Parts: sequence; structure tokens; C-alpha cells
Amino acid sequence: MFDIFLTCKVEELQNNAEQISVSLKQDEVETFLRTLWTRVPELTVAQEKELHKLGRKILKRFNMKPIKLEES
Repeated sequence: MFDIFLTCKVEELQNNAEQISVSLKQDEVETFLRTLWTRVPELTVAQEKELHKLGRKILKRFNMKPIKLEES
């Protein structure tokens, strides 16, 4: 569903995430965020901060607790 995050340019990731986040439903949030976090190693520190800021905003909107990421 969120395959665009896996294939888009790093520079487009934040913009794509913000656009899609507007129409998210609560049952899609965890998948959305987990898919985004797979791209974190490719981001600059500033891009990562912006992505995490968006994640916190989405979690707050749905009154959800932070999602724990599994260690690989």
C-alpha cells in the first residue's frame, strides 16, 4: 500500500509522506510508519528529524503511543 516510500527519491520522501498522512486511517498508521522508518538509514540528520516530527504528529492525531521498532 505504501510502496511509493520504498521507491521514491530520498528528497521526495518527506513530501510524499505528508501528502499521504492527510488521508490516513487509524488502522493504517503502524504500517505507514514502519514503512517510512525503513528509509531512515538513507536520510540526512535533518531529514530524519523532519520524518520523526511527522510521525509524532500522526501518532498524536490518532491518540496513539509510540511504535516500538524491532531490532534486526
